Amino acid sequence: MVEDEQGKAAFADGIGRGLTVGALLAEARAAAGRDLADLARETRVPLRHLMAIEADDHEALPALPYAMGFVKTFARSVGLNPEAVGAQFRAETRLTPHVPTPPSLEPMDEARLPSRGLAFAGAAVLVLVVGGLGLYGSGVLDPAPSAPPVAASPDAAPPNAASQADKAPADVAAAPPTAAPAAAAPAAIPTVGAVVLTAREDVWVKIYSRTTGRRAFQGLMVAGSIYNVPGDQGPLVLRAGRAGVIDVTVAGVKLPSLGGPVETIDGVVLTAPALAERFGAATPVQAPESQAGASRAAPSPATR
Repeated sequence: MVEDEQGKAAFADGIGRGLTVGALLAEARAAAGRDLADLARETRVPLRHLMAIEADDHEALPALPYAMGFVKTFARSVGLNPEAVGAQFRAETRLTPHVPTPPSLEPMDEARLPSRGLAFAGAAVLVLVVGGLGLYGSGVLDPAPSAPPVAASPDAAPPNAASQADKAPADVAAAPPTAAPAAAAPAAIPTVGAVVLTAREDVWVKIYSRTTGRRAFQGLMVAGSIYNVPGDQGPLVLRAGRAGVIDVTVAGVKLPSLGGPVETIDGVVLTAPALAERFGAATPVQAPESQAGASRAAPSPATR
């Protein structure tokens, strides 16, 4: 209490004599017999800031909140009233507290916003792109399979047949007409025989039994690899991520594509009757004995 009263009296004397905060603190420190270096170690205030306070060099001090704290700590260490000294320092200094700049709330210029027509055009382009990707993935845009060659009609005669008949002698009997070659029939899908899968590109496949859930094969078929579908594990079904890159043959007869190049398929039954029914070209063709035996063999995916 006595020390506080002495500090207040010394502060009042300093005001009466027109002393600044720096001069007042320097005088109080000298009267207390304290050194600036000792005060810096005791208060943990940097020595350069204590020297700037005594020299009234406010420009060398940090922001106002920190400078106020340093001044009050200095005053308390030399026995002065920190609140009174801090009030005088605030009145003398030109330091100002940092006031954050409020964000601008100016409304956006409508001229910078996209027009309604541009927004509709962008939405239309997005719909077209999404629709095109869907059609491509479904295989609708794949080229149609070429039609089988049409055999010539047996009734058709070569263009020069009439002229040759006119040049023939009248007394020569006409030669009996030769039988025309039989028309080439389109390749029929056998209802019996080995089912073989061939990957033209890398594709992930899963071959499993829908009844038991047991997997016969699951993994990546690299380009050129061949998988002989086993015939002794019941009807197996196929799931694939890129149906269009898998070639399927039954007894050596190549079937049409199972889907588009990026189409995912599931549930395709890998038996000769089911595949023939799927493509609507079932013909009871007896498979060769070697292929029939292969259909009963264990699954063995082969690589190139």
